[in-house]
Amino acid sequence: EGAEVKVVAPTRDVYRGKHGLSIVPDLTIDEALTMDFDIVIIPGGWAPDRLRRDSRVVEFVKKHGQRGAIIGAICHGPQLLISAKLLNGKKATCVSGIKDDVINAGAIFIDAPVVVDGNIITSRVPDDLPSFCKAIIAEVTKLGGK
Repeated sequence: EGAEVKVVAPTRDVYRGKHGLSIVPDLTIDEALTMDFDIVIIPGGWAPDRLRRDSRVVEFVKKHGQRGAIIGAICHGPQLLISAKLLNGKKATCVSGIKDDVINAGAIFIDAPVVVDGNIITSRVPDDLPSFCKAIIAEVTKLGGK
């Protein structure tokens, strides 16, 4: 409640989800790189595999993770955390298909609906969304509701 949400993407093209939802980003990644955000949420599905190939997106995630912004990643989202080198020594979870990648990046894998380690919040699959969202809200509340 009271949060200002911005959707960031490589371009301002219309993006369509696998269930037909369409969205037009508010900002391009180039615009967002000049800004600071309190929270960055990385989507799941196949998007992170494409996003991690864009050095600007990796830089954006790394910058925010290093400065202590809350970074949430669900499903395949931790692939971006791997590319941004934010998982080494962190407890994390993910979809089973990238478990080995998360472990090889130095994370301590925990098979749980949601794992919070400092400013990094990870979750496994869409069925875990309620736990993921509650964890994000709890961390935002600790920041004073920013």
